[in-house]
Amino acid sequence: MENTPEQWYKNLPILTRIGLTTFFLITVLVQLDILDPKLLSLHWPLVLNKLQVWRLLTSCCFFGTFSFQFLFQLYFFSSFSSKLEQNEIFARPGDYLFFLITQILLLDVLSLVLSWPNGFPMLGPSLVFAILYYWSRREPYANLSFFSFTIKGYQFPFALVFFQLLIGGNIWMDLLGLATGHIYYFLKEVVPMEYGKNFISTPAFMVSLMTRYAGGGAATAGAAPAGRPGGGGGGGAPPPAPPPPRFGGQGHRLGGN
Repeated sequence: MENTPEQWYKNLPILTRIGLTTFFLITVLVQLDILDPKLLSLHWPLVLNKLQVWRLLTSCCFFGTFSFQFLFQLYFFSSFSSKLEQNEIFARPGDYLFFLITQILLLDVLSLVLSWPNGFPMLGPSLVFAILYYWSRREPYANLSFFSFTIKGYQFPFALVFFQLLIGGNIWMDLLGLATGHIYYFLKEVVPMEYGKNFISTPAFMVSLMTRYAGGGAATAGAAPAGRPGGGGGGGAPPPAPPPPRFGGQGHRLGGN
């Protein structure tokens, strides 16, 4: 099968495809001066006093106008969101949607705490980093090539933060995404295993919604292909010690030759 842009786009999991399309269209509208980015930014006084609740969502859907940084964000989102959406932990329809909504709300609240009383205006890069971080917890032993260095999946978020620091970038958006991603990981996987309590469960209406919307395809997309370990697509080298069976994943080349 030809690896055309159209085929690649159609093969994306449904929520990743919707997200990628939304991010691109919003950027086009802003770039053409049709949409004012001030209408997208998070501003808690307007959310509370003027009931402009859409800002809680739209603040995570904008990465700035077209630029090299914008392309990087879209690449990271399409790559790691598609792998995470197909991970076995999001096998049920609606699970990944609930994860994304949870991350957006956590980002909104934490940004208010860190930047009182308005919150950080744009949280798109933080959402992408949260997705990337949780993927690294699900596939910690996947091999990646980062500027000619081979690293494991669990090292990748910290390598990105360090790289951002080296080039003089702002690491706070990345750390915010790392924090919300880790909160979800802790509540979803650590607490049930260590304390026997489950604080995160996908609401039934989301399962029903995604089952109807995807026509049952979401359930099959979330399952690992036959003959592969669960995770994100097989092909990753095993760790020195055997990992839990749920972890697996393929290698990725980022920034290398």
